[in-house]
Amino acid sequence: MSHPDLRAGPEADLRVAFDRYARLVRRSLGSDMALVSLVEEQRQAFVGADGLTGELATTRETPLSHSFCQWVVADQAPLVITDARLDERLRSNLAIPDLGVIGYAGYPIRDQHGTIVGSLCAITHEPREWSGADLASLQDLAAACSSELAQRGLRAEAARAADSAANLSRRSSVLLALSEGLASTRTLGDVAVAVEAVSIEQLGCSRAGIWIDDTSLHPGSSDPVGDDARLHYVPRTGDDWRSAQLNQRLGLDHSNPLGSAMVLQRPVWFHDRAAQNEHYGHLDLSAQVGEARAFLPLYDTDGVSLGAMALVWDTARDQSDEDVTTMTALASYTAQAVSRALLVQERLDALVTLQSALLPALPRSTGQEIAARYRPAAARDQVGGDWYDAVVMPGGDTSLMIGDVVGHDLGAAATMGQVRNMLRAITWAVDDRPAANVRLLDHALHDLEVDGLATLVHARIEAPGQEGDEPGGRWLAWTNAGHPPPLLLGPEGRCSYLQDGPPDLMIGVLPDVERADQRVLVAAGSTLLLYTDGLVERRGEHLDEGLERLAAAVADHGHLPVEKFLDAVLRDLADDDLDDDIAVMAVRFTPDD
Repeated sequence: MSHPDLRAGPEADLRVAFDRYARLVRRSLGSDMALVSLVEEQRQAFVGADGLTGELATTRETPLSHSFCQWVVADQAPLVITDARLDERLRSNLAIPDLGVIGYAGYPIRDQHGTIVGSLCAITHEPREWSGADLASLQDLAAACSSELAQRGLRAEAARAADSAANLSRRSSVLLALSEGLASTRTLGDVAVAVEAVSIEQLGCSRAGIWIDDTSLHPGSSDPVGDDARLHYVPRTGDDWRSAQLNQRLGLDHSNPLGSAMVLQRPVWFHDRAAQNEHYGHLDLSAQVGEARAFLPLYDTDGVSLGAMALVWDTARDQSDEDVTTMTALASYTAQAVSRALLVQERLDALVTLQSALLPALPRSTGQEIAARYRPAAARDQVGGDWYDAVVMPGGDTSLMIGDVVGHDLGAAATMGQVRNMLRAITWAVDDRPAANVRLLDHALHDLEVDGLATLVHARIEAPGQEGDEPGGRWLAWTNAGHPPPLLLGPEGRCSYLQDGPPDLMIGVLPDVERADQRVLVAAGSTLLLYTDGLVERRGEHLDEGLERLAAAVADHGHLPVEKFLDAVLRDLADDDLDDDIAVMAVRFTPDD
């Protein structure tokens, strides 16, 4: 069979969408190739690909004589092969000699009807033992890819329905509007905003909202909150639906209409509010609005319960067959978007947890107190490259490092880990001045072909008793590779940025560039603040304004203990809607014993 509905639309748009999944697979598993393959009667078509070469990169298809993915569809199950040359069923497949396919791992992808239509697969040219982590990542990405296929399929079905019958035009416009509204949603909040907008514009509703099953957010926990209130309301920015807020936590049972819709696995409709209140008068109805209302369950393509949605109209009304069909489609689209948002949230939460876990434990150092914080961006589709580190050297000096790798993706996070670890190792092993260490780091990144750009500040606090010491003070040496300048708060409460002219070039550009050290005597009782640009940069604002705001906050809270000082500064400058990740480290210079 062919799948014109799954491959409808501009070819460039199609490749952008599904090549992304192939790139993610290839990067995550380290494979030679990765494909999003749709299996048809006589061929397999690669709607997404990464790593193809030669003519195949242009044609993006092969006959089934060169297909491993056909067995994923035929078996209705994943296919994982270490060495295809040793497999009884595959060893005669022409993909082995013609395309160099040896190791193969493919997971099913489904269309909008739940039918397995192809495979998301990773391919190697040598035998490969696929780890459990490899297969878990591939399975998750296949689920996300299936959601994308389902969205495209449903959108195409809506378009065909609009062309085939004039009496379905309203339904089709709703479906198309919803698909467009949900196409760019990434978070549950985005989905809630899009659902309300489409419901008001296309269905004439006055209110629309989503309640999510807690078990969708906490897989493996049947009752994560310790009671029967398993459904919780998804608020929107500027949300003023008071009745929904009063009933933001509900049971997944017949105690409320949303729970009933989920238990019955079908829509629950009420002609007016009186009809609903007759059954659910025990709910908080003090802010109830509207008359007619519908409650629809949300299930993903595998039939897993995600939650339910509520639609409210200002006037009483009876439902028509068209209402039922349209609302069912609305629930289907919404469930796909919710499923995608939950998957993205789960994976990015795991990435943020991993990234936070990679940040080091701060050392205990004689002569100074050190504290640090890391705050992820509010946009959960971003993974940052911000980091900090501190190392007490064998001779007693303390090295401080803070940096920011350019980019907000998995590659940036991976590069961050490499840069941090390299600089830590260089600092410990070489024990040279900061500028020399950073120059050596730049050479190492170049020679080891670590692709990435980063800004950083590398500083060194000299231990007491070294030449040139003055009573009550410590010497601080530092070098700045394109990073925001460190901020020093003196014991008298005056702030100054440690910046003498423009900073040196960021790392990853020219490994042979000269780098300079700067040096200053820091009085006891001073506080040094190192930070990444997310703390001071704001859209549409000059950087100087952010630096002034930071200096004011540091001066206001400089009297606090260093841990509380950092928290107070972050409260002032880092709101809940961060555009960028933030790493910040504070050092309080204490008097020598």
